[in-house]
Amino acid sequence: MAILVAYDGKEQTKKALNYAIEESILRKTKVYVFSAIVSKDQLDADEELEVVNRYMDEAKAIGEEKGADLQTVISAGVPWKGILEAAERFECDMIVVGRAQNKSAFDRVVIGSVSDAVVRDAKCVVTIVQ
Repeated sequence: MAILVAYDGKEQTKKALNYAIEESILRKTKVYVFSAIVSKDQLDADEELEVVNRYMDEAKAIGEEKGADLQTVISAGVPWKGILEAAERFECDMIVVGRAQNKSAFDRVVIGSVSDAVVRDAKCVVTIVQ
């Protein structure tokens, strides 16, 4: 049993991270903090990795402060696919995602959202933190 939380350092995912940590402590299980590198250009990907490493360090610090068993996972590619693959690989029984508050209806229809894709295709419980 484990919990996977998608984290990108933004406010809505910080709420999801805190929720996942609290749940992991209650359930006495590990929490995996997931983020994806989406840049296709190597220079951009290197810069993005630096940013991702900073907020993964932040997630580790929050987890340590609260006494959670926490591990970070960074993957390259489409975020929702990476989330689902990581949840399966680590045998997670729950995925926690934040929901973006600033997307327009057009963005959700044309671009879609990570949380919508995860909910649609997950093989375990998905909790969306508003």
